Amino acid sequence: MSKPVGFDQKILLHQLDYTANEARRTERKDMYPLLEEYLLKDIKGAASRRCAKAILMKIWYLVDDEHQNLRQRALELFPDASEIERIVFHYSMTILAYPFFKDLVQEMGKLFKLQDEVTSQQINRMMKNLYGDRRRVEVATSAVLMSLKAWGIITPGKSNHTYKIKEKHSVQSSNLKEWLAEAVIRCSEGTSLTLDVLNSHPIFFPFDYKVSSADLNNDNFEVNRQGIDMIMVEVV
Repeated sequence: MSKPVGFDQKILLHQLDYTANEARRTERKDMYPLLEEYLLKDIKGAASRRCAKAILMKIWYLVDDEHQNLRQRALELFPDASEIERIVFHYSMTILAYPFFKDLVQEMGKLFKLQDEVTSQQINRMMKNLYGDRRRVEVATSAVLMSLKAWGIITPGKSNHTYKIKEKHSVQSSNLKEWLAEAVIRCSEGTSLTLDVLNSHPIFFPFDYKVSSADLNNDNFEVNRQGIDMIMVEVV
């Protein structure tokens, strides 16, 4: 059976900002008509608006139970967050919401560790290997790439159909480092990672961050040293 895709519409940052801001004060049932009205200026087609609404709601409202605490803390930090910090929140919550998005950025992150530019053909081939050679996979791949471009994460490379990292977004805030550490672990589908892997995970290639054990001194984590130079970080 084919794996579900889901993310098949380009999403803009201001649409995510609006949804996250409303999520702090608006009930789920009241959000759909608000989004319908808000999206009218960007998306003329009713079917495309419906897709965008579904994606935005899944990212910030229809969040799995195990990620609700992470969502709540993000919404608490959101009003005072910079644009880069908001991108961290949106990017991470999208990964948690959509396995297709997560798989694509993970493959892209692996490629960027080896080369400065990646081609859309490489990404398309990898995603078809994972999700099947279907038109829907091509549409979703394009939607993710166009969203990442709109968010300022990737930019066109020197050749046609190539992309490079626009710039690494620096994460300096201690609160955001703590939040990001849990997001990285949650996105890895486990409850623990070594500190080295946490700081170099390919999924989070757009961000320049360095989390230390001192950044995790709170009730959300358990930090253990194993052997001479391995530090395990576990979400509790």
